[in-house]
Amino acid sequence: MRIAIDGMGGDHAPDEIVAGAIEAATQLPNARLLLVGQKDRLARPGMPANLEVIHATEVVGMEEEPARALRGKPDSSLRVTLRLVKRGEADAAISAGNTGALVGGAIVPVFGLGNLEGVKRPGIAIPFPTKTGTCALLDAGANPNAKTVHLIQYAVMGAVYIRYLRPELRGAPRVGLLNIGEEAKKGTDLQRETYEYLEKADLNFEFVGNVEPHKMFSGKADVVVCDGFTGNLALKMAEGVAGFIFNQFTNGLAENPSVLKAKDSLDHAEYGGALVLGCRGTVIKAHGRARARAVTNAIKLGASFIEGKLNDHVVEELRKLSWSAWFSKWFTWSKESE
Repeated sequence: MRIAIDGMGGDHAPDEIVAGAIEAATQLPNARLLLVGQKDRLARPGMPANLEVIHATEVVGMEEEPARALRGKPDSSLRVTLRLVKRGEADAAISAGNTGALVGGAIVPVFGLGNLEGVKRPGIAIPFPTKTGTCALLDAGANPNAKTVHLIQYAVMGAVYIRYLRPELRGAPRVGLLNIGEEAKKGTDLQRETYEYLEKADLNFEFVGNVEPHKMFSGKADVVVCDGFTGNLALKMAEGVAGFIFNQFTNGLAENPSVLKAKDSLDHAEYGGALVLGCRGTVIKAHGRARARAVTNAIKLGASFIEGKLNDHVVEELRKLSWSAWFSKWFTWSKESE
């Protein structure tokens, strides 16, 4: 397998990205890692033989406007990383850089990869801790103006994705719909229509109804589905609350083993990164503040998705959905569904 890494993206690039790539190369001796960026800033003496530097002259800044950066910097490390996947020279792309540019490059064909067969809109799948394990939140920011068909596809794709994070799952994953209340009629037309379909459909998961934000952490669902605007707000609120709480601890309490264990469970470095689910190829967004350990884990996560043929299973489940008589009756694939 071949994994391309944007060596210039992220708050701590390039040093932390390089360190993480070197560690991943030693842990994945059968993988070929392609570290993309300005060669004079990425090259290190004694790098593993399976880690190669691919030169790219430009850098996309963290605060740059995504579309302008993608158009105006064709030789940026981010564009070259995605281009390697598009040309079949890499199986996965990983970046801790500009989120909008990475997602745009992943899902807009003129810039990068485009969608998997059958996927209407890719979404960002974020793993987060719950009382009973790990849950996936989808979409966390790629598609803020989602329609019902998109949320249904997120439910199907999320049920595939969570099994890679939690192979111990038995039976069908539990999928819930993020909403302001548990009653079926709560929310906007988007939530109500999605609820009505998921309640009656026979798909690759168990629908557990609406999930209120605070219930996400109780483990009620293995996958929580929402539009990208709502999901991004929920994610940033959770990150902010977690950071605030831990900052209140005194130094003595912060060394308590139970507190440290809880803090580790909320550490983005443990999860590696967020998958742009539904685009061609494997694209993982590492946290902008990612250091070496997070980069290493993101690369290992990408390797697991490649080895397990995650995208093939996503396409297979979406084909089953498209063949569903109930789904065909519900949606006519009109402009409203696009």
